[in-house]
Amino acid sequence: MYNKITKRLNFKFFGMNIKFQFPFKAKKLDERFENLIYELADERTLKNVKLPKVLRLNESLNMLADTNKSLARFGDGEFKLMFGEGINFQKYDRELADKLKEVLKNKHPNLIAGIPDTFGYCESDYFRKVLALLRQELYKYISFDTVYCDAFITRQFRFKTKTDGEIYYNKFKQLWQDKEIVIIEGKGTYLGIGNDLFANAASIKRIVCPNINAFSKYKDILSEALKQPKDKLFLLALGPTATVLAYELANNGYRALDIGHLDVMYEMFLRGASNLVPLENKIVFNEERKSKKFAKCNEPKYYQEVIADFS
Repeated sequence: MYNKITKRLNFKFFGMNIKFQFPFKAKKLDERFENLIYELADERTLKNVKLPKVLRLNESLNMLADTNKSLARFGDGEFKLMFGEGINFQKYDRELADKLKEVLKNKHPNLIAGIPDTFGYCESDYFRKVLALLRQELYKYISFDTVYCDAFITRQFRFKTKTDGEIYYNKFKQLWQDKEIVIIEGKGTYLGIGNDLFANAASIKRIVCPNINAFSKYKDILSEALKQPKDKLFLLALGPTATVLAYELANNGYRALDIGHLDVMYEMFLRGASNLVPLENKIVFNEERKSKKFAKCNEPKYYQEVIADFS
């Protein structure tokens, strides 16, 4: 099937899902690219260029610490789902796509959306490709008068010094200091199990959800969440479904933080890892979601914290 927006052709070949861009683009650099840096130095080149306002990482974290705002994050997966493509742990769903567009356009006073700080300076070849495909469509939903936080705020584990990392994560921990928290997570995620990430919370409850196609249970998950008292702090790790949940919970008077990979990144930081490595008791890589052999949690308190299981 050909997606007109992403200009990618998707088809199955011997059970494998194949995607490639069509028509193909020439790879050879020409004189325009050789001259590009000089053209960019000329103010006439940039006068019509628009970039969203994205807070830097520490600014994003300070904003969350200094306010009561909820957080709904967008990454490449959410962007693809918005425009008709499924991702490896969430099939395309028109309702989900429409809700994601609504969240990105939102101007709720107590919610900030997170987008990758890659729309201007970008170190990632992958995100250059994503933005080359989707920038113009995304610009229909991004407000250039709105301030966004950096969606990568929850994906940091490499720091200049160990002290820098400790300061960074201690700032995160302040968000739930002495708070009663409700974690909404996919099966096998086990947020905070085996580390001290939530050791300073007053209490922990959990709603366990499918780790593949979680949006299929969206109404059940939301209904269960809305049973909780308004002073509960929600921490969400459920892919694109978490983005929508954070928005919906904020609309209902809760504070909800879409923390995504934060627990895994904290584990990497504690290990001093330079790259992502498998964990013996948690899902790290998307491919692991498809395995039926999830590591069983050996901490009895985890099962005592579960108030609903939709997995």
